[in-house]
Amino acid sequence: MSASRATLVSTLGLALLFVCVALSLAAGVIHVPLGEVLRALRGGLEGSSDGSLSRTLVLEMRLPRGLAAASVGAALGTAGCLLQALLRDPLASPTMIGTAQASGFGRVLGVYLGFSFASSVALAFLAATLGTLLVLYVSRARRGFASQIVLLTGINVGMLFMALIGLVQYSSRDEGQLSRMVLLLLGGLWQVSWEPLRFVLPVTLVAVVLAQFGARSLDLFSLGEANADRLGLATRRAGPAILALACLLTSLAVSIAGVIAFVGLIVPHAARRLVGPAHAVLLPASAALGGALLVLIDCIARTAVAPNELPLGVLTSLVGVPLFLMLLRSMARRGAAR
Repeated sequence: MSASRATLVSTLGLALLFVCVALSLAAGVIHVPLGEVLRALRGGLEGSSDGSLSRTLVLEMRLPRGLAAASVGAALGTAGCLLQALLRDPLASPTMIGTAQASGFGRVLGVYLGFSFASSVALAFLAATLGTLLVLYVSRARRGFASQIVLLTGINVGMLFMALIGLVQYSSRDEGQLSRMVLLLLGGLWQVSWEPLRFVLPVTLVAVVLAQFGARSLDLFSLGEANADRLGLATRRAGPAILALACLLTSLAVSIAGVIAFVGLIVPHAARRLVGPAHAVLLPASAALGGALLVLIDCIARTAVAPNELPLGVLTSLVGVPLFLMLLRSMARRGAAR
């Protein structure tokens, strides 16, 4: 895959993401014209009361939420792409193999223990890594990973961590603490502010860029671990690094938005159909599509039943389940044709 095509896909993806975020800044119960959105971003709109309202809506409420949605979507899209290549499994994703649920347990436990946001993210990352390693340890075979075993193990490990989350919730006697846990499980961006974004956005950006440097390794992993070894890839070092990166991206997404299903599963498939299987273009396409998709779904979540809001995790499941069933049907037909 040429470097020029990878650059073009990255540029177009960033442009798409920028447009979606700009539209999210204008949309809402109170519509803000795009011209006022741009002036607010440039530091204007300070004269009149209407201008001050638009400035507050754009800069203090919608901009952090739009950036958070873009960050979460990009993180989950990239994490799903990494896991599908590493495991050679088209159904692998943070929620399908239990990584997201384990991360959710770490985040909820951090809330229960009164940890700071950064410490809760670290705990979520640790739990995600341990949960994923447990799945891989149970499903590991001599010649790699059997797809069905990985998924069955992941579903059971995910159920285990959901049960642990239930125990933590049951143990909590603080109503405010309990409501935060419930919101995390539903998935949403109700309480996003600039404070956690100052930590999450830079780390997510660095992790997404680091994933891009592993594009060649992912291409080789897609051929099978044994073939990757024969072609010169140090799989014993590259595999854990890719896995850690996927767990970090998942824990960052879960820490800010809760457990969001199907984005990490569906988005890499959509990106693969658009740009092909080469990870030099597939990774940026997955990040951009994931970010754009979640920004748009978040717009629907806060406007569909305004002034109330729908949980973001509920909407992604409503969109993702039919697409997932279509994907399974397509795979079943291809298998029957063989």
